[in-house]
Amino acid sequence: MRRPCGCFRHDLMEKAELIANCRRTPDGLSHPSIRRGKRGLFDFPIAGAVPRRVRRVKGTISSGVFLLSLVLLQSHAFCGEMIEKTIEYRTVPGDYGAIISGKLGMSWDQIARDNGIDPAAVIERGRILRVRFRRIVPEMIENGLVINIPDRTLYRFEAGRLKDDYFISAGRPTWQTPLGDFVITAKAKDPTWFVPPSIQKEMEAEGKEVVVEVPPGSDNPLGKYWLQLSIKGVGLHGTNAPQSIYKFRSHGCMRLRPEIAEFLYRHLPVGTPGRIIYKPVKMAKKDGRVFLEVYRDFYKMGIDYEAEAGRLAKELNATNAIDWSKVREALAKKDGIARDVSR
Repeated sequence: MRRPCGCFRHDLMEKAELIANCRRTPDGLSHPSIRRGKRGLFDFPIAGAVPRRVRRVKGTISSGVFLLSLVLLQSHAFCGEMIEKTIEYRTVPGDYGAIISGKLGMSWDQIARDNGIDPAAVIERGRILRVRFRRIVPEMIENGLVINIPDRTLYRFEAGRLKDDYFISAGRPTWQTPLGDFVITAKAKDPTWFVPPSIQKEMEAEGKEVVVEVPPGSDNPLGKYWLQLSIKGVGLHGTNAPQSIYKFRSHGCMRLRPEIAEFLYRHLPVGTPGRIIYKPVKMAKKDGRVFLEVYRDFYKMGIDYEAEAGRLAKELNATNAIDWSKVREALAKKDGIARDVSR
């Protein structure tokens, strides 16, 4: 269920028209609605991440860039490519299960099991953890970002190839991250968070102090870096709660580990296109084997898991290469592990 927090997808043509009506300024883009303190589409109306010294978007974008970005997103939707690597991680002070889970993009229970650790035990400093990481890429685009909500992973593409991947914290099931195409319309360092009325009401209902504005600093839940998306009120940002990464904890925005937020802030220009998708069932072929990766339907979209697995098998021309009892086991567990379901 989507809460009335202002996080919704605008019609693409409406966004293109709005951007076309903007004018360039020395600081970037300005729209007629962004004047004398009035907030408009590109002035962080809900999430409120805006540098304290300015009230208009920093960075530049034009209608041509926006429409080109949409064109760049038009590529084959089905992928079947798989990331596969061995990760060796040495624990550092402050590490515990939830933190390590967000760094490695796997549940702590799985990491602990693979390393013969009691999940409830205290993790000693300097412990080396080894895991075999597999993740099926849900969709390919020419350039930009694909963010898949069920696997809480951001995939970055350049020239039709997967460049790298990072883990996010997505919106809660009761406050969902909206889906759809977007472009990055602005970036901000040390943002101020203007708390949306919907979140103020939540604070009041929970008996917390109602906060209207949070300045930059360690108490700011947006962290040090903010990337504004063209989906109203939604952005990619750092966090002061890194233990929430790889979970569903936000009010619709997508949190990143602080060092990842800084990296993307520096490497993703304004105008970068992207797409937020919802694919809890993924399938891939590698070295003649078929792999299936399944997640829970966190947002209760009514996924028909068996039908989706069958459809993907047909697209991969793998129906006769699959042991369907293994498929049923994976669909029952929904644990996000890329399993070999070959005959």
